[in-house]
Amino acid sequence: MQKSLTVQCLTLTAAIFFTFALLIGCSSGENLPTQISGTWQRAEGDGNIEISLATESKTVSFDGQSYVATIDKIDNGANSVHLKVETKTGQTEEWTIRQVWDDNGTSFSLAFNHNGTQEKLVNGGHS
Repeated sequence: MQKSLTVQCLTLTAAIFFTFALLIGCSSGENLPTQISGTWQRAEGDGNIEISLATESKTVSFDGQSYVATIDKIDNGANSVHLKVETKTGQTEEWTIRQVWDDNGTSFSLAFNHNGTQEKLVNGGHS
């Protein structure tokens, strides 16, 4: 009876240890807003887009305008950040920025949906 209880405790301890190790190993180290913050280039057309979501003052800047943003929702399953943004006209719009990973999972571009427009953004020196 004592031996059976010891085996069960060891099995439970090993299961907890491996679950914890799996969770630690699968974490990316940075949260999604930090991963997508930085300077990005438009895949089509000219210009950079500066995304700053990792600081207290969250902004998205492009075409000579800086827009104050609030993170509305982070969808880690879809690799997307949903923002509430105040536009130049004072209206609040929902913008979405989604990571699109390459086939081997080593780098990503961004799908940026704003003002009814969808743009692909490529690495332009984001940190």
